[in-house]
Amino acid sequence: MRISTTTLESFRLFMQPEQEWMTEDSLRDSILGKFVPTHQVQLGKAFGQVLENPERYAVSRGYRCDGFEFGEDVMAPCLALMDRRGVYEAKATKQYDDCTVVACADQLVGAHLLEHKTTLSTFDAEKYLDSYQWRFMADIFQPRKITYHVFCLYESAGNGVIELRSIETLPLYPYPELHADCCALVRQFRDYVISRGLDGYLRQRQVEAA
Repeated sequence: MRISTTTLESFRLFMQPEQEWMTEDSLRDSILGKFVPTHQVQLGKAFGQVLENPERYAVSRGYRCDGFEFGEDVMAPCLALMDRRGVYEAKATKQYDDCTVVACADQLVGAHLLEHKTTLSTFDAEKYLDSYQWRFMADIFQPRKITYHVFCLYESAGNGVIELRSIETLPLYPYPELHADCCALVRQFRDYVISRGLDGYLRQRQVEAA
């Protein structure tokens, strides 16, 4: 079976006993690749593209990408964090029994893995600490350190102007039990998709990727 770290994180969230927003239908859509990007996801994608290649999206007094405009005052402190020596959108896979997990890191700079996230909400460190996306990336890429740069944005409802409220930085490090934790989640996910008859789609994805 071929599984993305995004799908595994969706499954982890669904399995949380107190959560109410991730329904089984939403999880099923994630497993089957039925994904309709929200406005916030589209904003984050556009922001990330500007971070990776600012020259491509430069316009007078700012940047424009996929219908979003970011002023120089918004992007300057964010771009200052970018290390242009790194590799963007680095992809890799790792085998967990008969499951191939696919990870995509926002940026790799030597043994340092960086993730660039945007949010229109307040910064919630626990959300990123609890995530298994960084755990799988740490297990697959074997970095010495993982750093989240979280760009907290504000979008005016009336005119669509994007403002920067803050930049939050969260360092994370591999730990001894990390691989075992990843293996446990993959096994739990595998049992779930087989019990729901959803494994055929993931097996087909593995065949197509071969």
